[in-house]
Amino acid sequence: MRPKQVSQVVFDDDARREFLTGFHKRKVAKTEAARKRAVEREKQQRLQDRRDQRRMLRERALENAAQVEAAYGAVFPDPEHDEEWHGISASDSEQEQEYEDEQVLATVTVVEDFDPDSLIHGKSAETPATHSNSNPSLSSNKPDKPKKPKPKETKYQTKAARKAERSKQRARKVEKASLAGGKSAKKKMSSKRRR
Repeated sequence: MRPKQVSQVVFDDDARREFLTGFHKRKVAKTEAARKRAVEREKQQRLQDRRDQRRMLRERALENAAQVEAAYGAVFPDPEHDEEWHGISASDSEQEQEYEDEQVLATVTVVEDFDPDSLIHGKSAETPATHSNSNPSLSSNKPDKPKKPKPKETKYQTKAARKAERSKQRARKVEKASLAGGKSAKKKMSSKRRR
């Protein structure tokens, strides 16, 4: 006998049966694996889209902030330099002036307040510093607020009170119908004729 020669071939009946009957199982397993891979790809795509959306919103927010700051007179660095812009510093919005007298030295610091309404609507005509009215009793510092309608009151009645109310309403309806010549009036007329 040769050293590499197989002496005997034995068939495993269980393995053979599993191979012959497992075509459907293997096909279903392949389909399930492909479905899982597709779900994972979709999940990764959604995550990537969300990252891109957040990045785009972050860039747009920086641009909007830069536009607002520019509207308020911010000093921007030169676009040729790669410096980052950090907004308006305190010294940009403050102005200092010194006044001297023989006895007193006064330093005045003017700070501009940020008012978003003035950006949208312009400067208000009724600011306290510029508002002048000849008759102070006519001026009102309170803004006009729209009046809210009062909620409708709900009446809670007992069962007997509701029954009495319904019978009153029914009697009124019947009376109105009889005056207008409705069904109840015709019934009364026909019953009077029969007598």
